[in-house]
Amino acid sequence: MENLISIVKQFTGNVVCLGVQDGRILRNLEQNKQVNVYTIERSRGKSIFSRKKKAHVKESKSKKVNMKKLRKTFKKKSVDYIVCDINEIYDYFKYFIYDSVVINKKKLYLYGESKYIDPKVLSKRFKRYHAKVTIIESSSTQFLLVVDNAESRGNWFQSKWYIVIDTFHNIGDMISAALIS
Repeated sequence: MENLISIVKQFTGNVVCLGVQDGRILRNLEQNKQVNVYTIERSRGKSIFSRKKKAHVKESKSKKVNMKKLRKTFKKKSVDYIVCDINEIYDYFKYFIYDSVVINKKKLYLYGESKYIDPKVLSKRFKRYHAKVTIIESSSTQFLLVVDNAESRGNWFQSKWYIVIDTFHNIGDMISAALIS
């Protein structure tokens, strides 16, 4: 985590924070005058029928956008850096991989606990799009994944194919976990 805080101080350009609740990271980004920060926060629906948590983009103008429409909000290669807490966006992760490759022009920083997802599996999913991935483990459960999206590319059909493959992989993991327990 300390590695990420020292890295965040050096950012310039547009930065998108997804599910970041650590005050030190947000404070360093707010103090940096060379950065435009967009945060995505989770909020609950007010209806009885919509009990799912929804993620929204919150800009300085209080504009909110659904996280599934993240690619429509930020145009192709318009965001310099993305900082993301993997525990907060786990529900949207199958969409997030392709969206981050499309909108990110420099680097993506993912941090979180490895009990939700294996960092090695995560790095393989990003390498499909020709991104350079570095895994930095800070402890036995915490990790920091740095994805360099400068030369990454992908297309719509390829992303849909990978979503189907990942869905079958996740179903297989759930069945094997149920059989083992």
